Amino acid sequence: MGHWLIVARYDNGADSYRTDLVAEVTGDREQAEEALRRAALAYRAPMREKRRQVYRMGESDSYLVRVKGRVSATETVLSLAELVYDSAEPDGTPKDRHPAW
Repeated sequence: MGHWLIVARYDNGADSYRTDLVAEVTGDREQAEEALRRAALAYRAPMREKRRQVYRMGESDSYLVRVKGRVSATETVLSLAELVYDSAEPDGTPKDRHPAW
């Protein structure tokens, strides 16, 4: 069982980006991917959403969400992040078997 974050990244103006934590998920990869898909269908709905387009980026770890409202439009990238290391773990070992660790 893994620990996952769903994060949103969007333009904050003046060539800067903002990242927000959308959700935390505990479970396997399939559960985390399903939570990411649900988040892409609902994230940051404007008061009067007219159109939502969701594009999968890569295999399935990120989605580009384009939402057009009555007077505004937003583009947000929602991504899945898996916890691979936590210094609070008793033995300090990484969570996965990534060769770089």
